[in-house]
Amino acid sequence: EQNDLRKIFRDILLSSHANLKINIQKMEKDLQEIKTSIIITDILGNILIHNVQNVGSGFILRQDLRDFLNSCNNIREKIFTSDSANFKGKNDDGKEIEIYIFKYIISVIIMKSRDLDVNSHDKVAILLNNVRLLADLIVSTNFK
Repeated sequence: EQNDLRKIFRDILLSSHANLKINIQKMEKDLQEIKTSIIITDILGNILIHNVQNVGSGFILRQDLRDFLNSCNNIREKIFTSDSANFKGKNDDGKEIEIYIFKYIISVIIMKSRDLDVNSHDKVAILLNNVRLLADLIVSTNFK
């Protein structure tokens, strides 16, 4: 039920922008083909789409990931003074977390292990480019 509510809420948010809705639906399909955990959120941590098992229980990231996202966003804004940035953390076991912030409005959180196959790696790169284009579309639509 929570997943259905999340999708309904997301669809309501995007209903006024047909192109945005189509892009989100395409990304949702693409996420299912990628063999690493990815969560796409707004900058506050509200989940738009994801492919992570057992995450669909709510509309928002858990607190530790929201804190990390908020810290990255503050660094992006105050130190990098840019509208987009990416951040990466890695442990000795090869696990990685990457956060990409696009146009100060959308973030992509990627949690991967060292054994990410080449096909998934390529699909992640395509997904990141699509999210970048989506962020550009959102910003340009709101300025119009």
